[in-house]
Amino acid sequence: MPRYLLALLLTLGLLAGCKPKTAEKETTPAAAGAAAAEAQPTAPPEAATPRTSGPPTIPPDAKAGPLDLSKIGPHQEAYAHESLSPDEWASVALMYQAKGQFGEALATLDQAIARYPDDAHLLAVRGALWLQLEEYTKALADLERSLKAAEDPGVRVNYAEALRRFGRNEEALASLDKALELAPDYLPALFNRGVLRYEMGDEEGALADFDRAIEIDPTAAAPYFNRAAIRWALGQRKEAIADLDAFIERTTVEEWKQTAEDLRTSWLEQMEANP
Repeated sequence: MPRYLLALLLTLGLLAGCKPKTAEKETTPAAAGAAAAEAQPTAPPEAATPRTSGPPTIPPDAKAGPLDLSKIGPHQEAYAHESLSPDEWASVALMYQAKGQFGEALATLDQAIARYPDDAHLLAVRGALWLQLEEYTKALADLERSLKAAEDPGVRVNYAEALRRFGRNEEALASLDKALELAPDYLPALFNRGVLRYEMGDEEGALADFDRAIEIDPTAAAPYFNRAAIRWALGQRKEAIADLDAFIERTTVEEWKQTAEDLRTSWLEQMEANP
């Protein structure tokens, strides 16, 4: 039975360094204070393009971070950076990030952290941005500093992803366990731990995490896809098809709907050939 590679989910809220929330309705977890964007699970190798070495991609229609401009004010001399609080500095950086101006975002964060070197939120935002830019050593350093300043389940999820990039899976798992100690129903941590457990050969643990994720938010599409892949790998073929159907019903991303439909066709053909 082939093993399916499932990509870790990093929500937009985590990439932006936002505080975590409980499971969102409608699609899957998204940035706090921003419109929810559907998470995209990675398809099995034969059903889509191979997984790359980069971090999870942001959906094309997603918005990066909370963009409440009324709380930021005009970006001009009358609104000098020197007068900003740490959260306001972070908001300016997130504006740049949302525009794809990553150099400006990093420069803003560098200035802010020079002024507030122990601010957990600023360090979490910069660490998340380094993670997005695949600068994993820098991401790990900033996220470690952030966690020393203040524990946060969202930062724990990003920290686990940075650790995983160095093959430190046991430490990554411990970080996700800690995130769930802090927030037992935190969907991104459950989802990522399920993926990591599966990659480490713990199918039953992975299945339990996806079961719990679906129990917390039955409307979220992505957990059904990953649970389907695990159930198929375990020989639970009818249950796998049912989960794939649930994913197809819930996903709003046409690319992934088509991927799941193609995979469903493939699985049905295999069931007919080998009843």
